[in-house]
Amino acid sequence: MKAVITATLCVFSAQAVLAQTSHVKTAEQNKPFKSSFELNADAEVGVLSNSALSVQELDDISSQSDSGIKTAAGVNAKWQVTKSAKLTSSYKFEQQDYDEFDQYDLDLHQYGLDGSYSFNSHEVGVRYDGAKANVDGETFLHFNQASAYYGHFLNPHTYLRMSVKTKAKRFATAKARNADGVGGDVALYHFINNGQTMLMAALSADKENADDNQYDFNGYGFTTKVTHKFTAFNVANKVGAGWRYQNKDYDEQTTDDFFEQIPSRDEHRNVVNAFYNLAVFEHVTLIAEAEYGDYQSKLSSNTYTQSVLSASVKVHF
Repeated sequence: MKAVITATLCVFSAQAVLAQTSHVKTAEQNKPFKSSFELNADAEVGVLSNSALSVQELDDISSQSDSGIKTAAGVNAKWQVTKSAKLTSSYKFEQQDYDEFDQYDLDLHQYGLDGSYSFNSHEVGVRYDGAKANVDGETFLHFNQASAYYGHFLNPHTYLRMSVKTKAKRFATAKARNADGVGGDVALYHFINNGQTMLMAALSADKENADDNQYDFNGYGFTTKVTHKFTAFNVANKVGAGWRYQNKDYDEQTTDDFFEQIPSRDEHRNVVNAFYNLAVFEHVTLIAEAEYGDYQSKLSSNTYTQSVLSASVKVHF
């Protein structure tokens, strides 16, 4: 099972709109403001292949491979309260149902609430993200995160976003892994080709304290991504590729018997991915995705590589 759940949960997106550069108000801009409400939904179904089934959060790493069905559905709502203030909320359900190894089937519920205020080329906001993960039909993880962020257009094509966060992880059975943490990140988005191409680079840092000290760690990460939209044969296309690096430095542990050293859990992860979207109809998109991860740890049992391929159809409205 592709179970990089922590990365999935903590991924934030900044919706950047080019800054207004003209100081002359148009007739449209002079109209009285009216609040607006938008609701969008989508559903997706496809197939996937996983070369190494795993539940990383429980150190359940298998050399078995399997294929199966992936499904997803989500809804997003945006309320533009004033010209400067808006509220957004979202819910998404994802499922991976494997053909042979049911014990790695994953159900993931994600939900979020965001409030922000924009002024000039600045934006400030607060956000809540939560998730519930089930494996083989049984709940194993609850995740909650609160964050505050600040965004600023350095120029009409470059957007800087910074955030600080606090988070909590609660496991249904592995109580020793229950943890509270803090972190922060800074991301830079740059748009070229009239906004059709986006370049992104981000740095992050995290610290977690668990109920069992062997799971305490300090970590940092780096993420970069490029996406490009284009039209070919009157059909909208979007391609993208990215790389994510994460390093975790766990606290060193010793036993009571002559202070014998316990093997370190230190680890680092390198993950590369790519996708291709083809909008065959106005509300229907074909999606192909590929991901390769190299997971290294001082614990040999947590050292492995994983390839995940998927193809799906997405309907959005």
